[in-house]
Amino acid sequence: MPKRNTNRAYKRGEPHRDMRLFVIVAEGEREDEYFSWFDKRNSRIQVQIVPREGHASAPNHFIKRLENFVDASQIGINGMDSVWFVLDVDRWSREAINDLISYAESATFSCNVAISNPCFEVWLVYHYQTFPVDIALNCAELKTFLGTLVRGGFRPDITCPDIHNAIRNASLQDKEARMHQYPDLLRTKVYFLAQELLEVLGNNWR
Repeated sequence: MPKRNTNRAYKRGEPHRDMRLFVIVAEGEREDEYFSWFDKRNSRIQVQIVPREGHASAPNHFIKRLENFVDASQIGINGMDSVWFVLDVDRWSREAINDLISYAESATFSCNVAISNPCFEVWLVYHYQTFPVDIALNCAELKTFLGTLVRGGFRPDITCPDIHNAIRNASLQDKEARMHQYPDLLRTKVYFLAQELLEVLGNNWR
């Protein structure tokens, strides 16, 4: 697991900044687009998306991406802010994902891992419905299914405002309601991140 240098990468937060910062390190562009939609929905929240470096998206690259981004942007992460690694399980080993979880749990700042099984499209489906208990879909099938729910499979202006539905549906189907837990098939932990977003956004954000 990469060794982190917290003195270099995580600077003291700006004391005058009132808004809550969410730093998102995600695997794909769809995730970036989804969480970007919530940026500055009100004066209390800011969402910063950490860019990918080429095609490096495996879990062991997430930490390096985060540290490089914080250094380059001079963002201060204070006690109210949080970092979220958002990743899938379809291409990465359990060992690599566990290493990222260990990093998050030992961090000196608020750091969490939101895992979807097999991919982020599970979270998007939850905006519209839950999954029957006897169904099994891979990522390609999930993307096709999303296309039957909304044209193109995903439109932030249509999907994101229903985040309340996604939280309810995902939490109801999550048997192990703990954040840093490897989810069952067609389950996701992204609802923990969504709950934090809504706590800050309150009711006047749409």
